[in-house]
Amino acid sequence: MDAAQVLQVIKDEGISFIDFWFVDIFGELHNVGMPSYAIDADSFESGLEKLDASSIVGFKSVNSSDMILLPDPGSFKILPGDYDPGSRRNARIFCDLYDGSTDPGSRYNRDSRGIAHKAAERIEAEGFTHSRWGPEIEFFVFDTINVYPSPYAATHSYGGSGYSIESKESPWAKGNVSTAIDIKEGYYPSQPKDTLEGFRKDVCDDLYKSFGILIEAEHHEVATSGQCEINLVNDTMIRMADNVIAVKNLVKVKAKRRNKVATFMPKPIFGDNASAMHTHQSLWKGDKNAMYDADDGVAQISQMCRYYIGGILDHASALCAISNPTTNSYKRLVPGFEAPVNVCWGMGNRSAAIRVPMYNRGHEKSKRIEYRVPDPTANIYLLEAALLLAGLDGIRRKKDPGDPVEDNVYRLDAAKKRELGIGSLPVSLKGALDSLGSDSGFLKDAFTADFLDKYSELKYKEYTAFAQTPTAWEVSMYADA
Repeated sequence: MDAAQVLQVIKDEGISFIDFWFVDIFGELHNVGMPSYAIDADSFESGLEKLDASSIVGFKSVNSSDMILLPDPGSFKILPGDYDPGSRRNARIFCDLYDGSTDPGSRYNRDSRGIAHKAAERIEAEGFTHSRWGPEIEFFVFDTINVYPSPYAATHSYGGSGYSIESKESPWAKGNVSTAIDIKEGYYPSQPKDTLEGFRKDVCDDLYKSFGILIEAEHHEVATSGQCEINLVNDTMIRMADNVIAVKNLVKVKAKRRNKVATFMPKPIFGDNASAMHTHQSLWKGDKNAMYDADDGVAQISQMCRYYIGGILDHASALCAISNPTTNSYKRLVPGFEAPVNVCWGMGNRSAAIRVPMYNRGHEKSKRIEYRVPDPTANIYLLEAALLLAGLDGIRRKKDPGDPVEDNVYRLDAAKKRELGIGSLPVSLKGALDSLGSDSGFLKDAFTADFLDKYSELKYKEYTAFAQTPTAWEVSMYADA
């Protein structure tokens, strides 16, 4: 859809307001709304002078803060009613960010969507036409999350701190005999235990009808207390990243409308499964899947695919700074448990960092790799860009990943892992950021040094604040030391 078509749809459909969406460097969605009568053809050509970038974390300083929002007409969608329960009809458009103080053609180097665009351009330079992506988005929907005495006091441990999670599905709730799901027993339950089936279907209906997002499947995940998963049908790089932002926002909006709270925090419940965002990916040359090789007797993957796997595994530690960007991410990535911390690949092996799905032998279109490390706090634009650049780096360097691992890696001892050459991922956000600091060259085609410096600076501050904050667990363990 081009600008003229968007303006015609706005008129024909009686759209009252347009929400202009963009994300910050961490993938957090921001929005500015404008009445439809204020939008014209020039809005799409010259952009909107509506952004004070000094007010967005990680963007610009107050003395040089003018930013242009350039709407992408191809991302125009009419929003579902949950966004405005009144009679108004609203739409949304994603925006690309341009520096208002430089040449009009200067894309802002800290624009996550722009970084993904730059990475996508590398595909053609390497002889491919496009890539396809298919994330599995996991999240929790609770009845409430209580942080007391307040979120501020809890983060500073002043006057006591704590939290509680309430869910009709939780084994610790009262009066829920028919809906209680025990720890690690939430995979594919039926109603009435699955209290969120209707919620997920409502989300999927709106994703398809309003956003045009195709859903592969939805289901309850393994954890208790409302862990959900929505699988998206694979799509091209930018469209999929836009779709993930839309999914996460719609889930939160719909949960709020039902007086619930949705969280993409990886590990909210001790002792139970955490939320991941397993990311499927493939490279294409026209209608030919470049990762497929019918003559390969092992996994039916091409040598190019092996090199792509080798690149991701080689940069896996540095990638964690982007794929697992919060301190909570590393409460999921704990060695010794069922977490994808083992730097290796396998065929249909969910204990490896990279899995080559083996459902359909001889089916070219479905051949892909699945990177199992990321979690849903990752900025999807940065994640796709970084994974792609790591894989392309592996192709350029012909980085062989070694033989696929067929063992259950979770059960291998340290000696056997050393024998098989299986490394481990960082165990903290600081470790991931340290790795990125020493291994970022593969990102240079899309990520500027300025962006990586600012991203790392803010994430180091996040880790330092976490490291300095005593927790209730520590006090109970060590107060009598």
